[in-house]
Amino acid sequence: MKKKIVAGLLAMMMLTGCGAGASGNINNGSGTRSRDYSSTNVCENVEPMEISVENIEIEDEWINSLSNSSVKLFEGVLEAGGEGNNIMISPTSIMMAFGMTENGAGGQTLSEIENVIGGGVRLEQMNPLMYSLAERFESSEDVKWNVANSIWFNDNGEFEIIPEFAKAAKGYYDADVWMAAFNEETVNDINAWASDQTYGMINEILQGIDDEARMYLINAIAFEGEWMNEYEDNDIIENYEFRNYDGSVSKVTMLYSLEDRYVELGNGVGFIRPYKGGEYSFVGILPEEGTSVEEYIRLLASDGTDFAEAVRNARGYSSDIIVRMPEFTNEYEVEMSQILMDMGMQAPFDYSAADFNGIMRAADGSESNAFINAVLHKTFIEVNREGTRAAAVTAIELDCAGCEPISEPPMIITLDRPFVYAVVDNATGLPVFLGCVNSL
Repeated sequence: MKKKIVAGLLAMMMLTGCGAGASGNINNGSGTRSRDYSSTNVCENVEPMEISVENIEIEDEWINSLSNSSVKLFEGVLEAGGEGNNIMISPTSIMMAFGMTENGAGGQTLSEIENVIGGGVRLEQMNPLMYSLAERFESSEDVKWNVANSIWFNDNGEFEIIPEFAKAAKGYYDADVWMAAFNEETVNDINAWASDQTYGMINEILQGIDDEARMYLINAIAFEGEWMNEYEDNDIIENYEFRNYDGSVSKVTMLYSLEDRYVELGNGVGFIRPYKGGEYSFVGILPEEGTSVEEYIRLLASDGTDFAEAVRNARGYSSDIIVRMPEFTNEYEVEMSQILMDMGMQAPFDYSAADFNGIMRAADGSESNAFINAVLHKTFIEVNREGTRAAAVTAIELDCAGCEPISEPPMIITLDRPFVYAVVDNATGLPVFLGCVNSL
């Protein structure tokens, strides 16, 4: 699955000379509109300049590493969230936010981020991988994607951004840099940006700004896709019983379909239902009876089962694959600092060990000694008879040093008890969104 891409880089620039517009055109899913911000987008009028052209081959092992990391990130969130909850993350959103951050990290700080977030994928591989994925998403014609990245910088005169970092963030992630007062108006600006970039599915990522915060590195991803094969009225089953995690029973609306591909992953079996255009699909996986969702994901994470490879190698079946799945909507949010530390990312959160001096420096030219104080992640998904809407926002907060871090019979797959699901990129098999439903 090797793919060649061309990554254009932004010419070296002094950020204060990028421009001073305080409003911009935002794609909100129904065209563009202008929103007035109190913050200043210093790169609003800068056009990326192609200063080098490099053909980069995306290796299968990189994709498999990201796939394994996706499952481990999900396992970490499940462990922290407790059994029986409905949980969803976007591994891709987390990877894009940290991919930006890696461009200013050094030493052990960089190594730990690479190992935990990318499963060992290195910075020189992560940049073109994230560039390639974003380019692929936004070139889709039959479904709607929006991928956006931004950097919000405390404009108090104490620190300045390293130009090389801004160059990489703009070149690979198309990230604008917003200079802001880091007050209540900035909170409103960041939340408005997140809402615009997720088509209104996520309206708030910040409730306030820590007094010691110096920068937020934020990714937003939004997806809207209709099913390739529409559900007819007689495919909709009302008042179907769903067995919840706690043993109770809920009445749900179930959608019936015949699918032509299935996956076997660990001790679970699942189906693949494509969206229009056939580039992306919904995957629903039912663990073996008696195995909880949490136990199932723990098993996948421990035995190295490759989620993406299983999706890429999904098989047909000699008879019908009968699928029933419920309509559902879910929202989830989590602060991931402790989860990531437990996974082995220690140095980035330790103000005495973190090395983000490639991102910003003190105004007098000395090291900034910045560290990660918070990793905020929020998701939304709605699956119904028309299709799927899903969104995620990841915000990484950098604080200054000195502050404490905070022919057989038919195959029947009926999702009438806790199950795992994903929205996947068919070409790579990567789960852009990965979640579970324990109760309805």
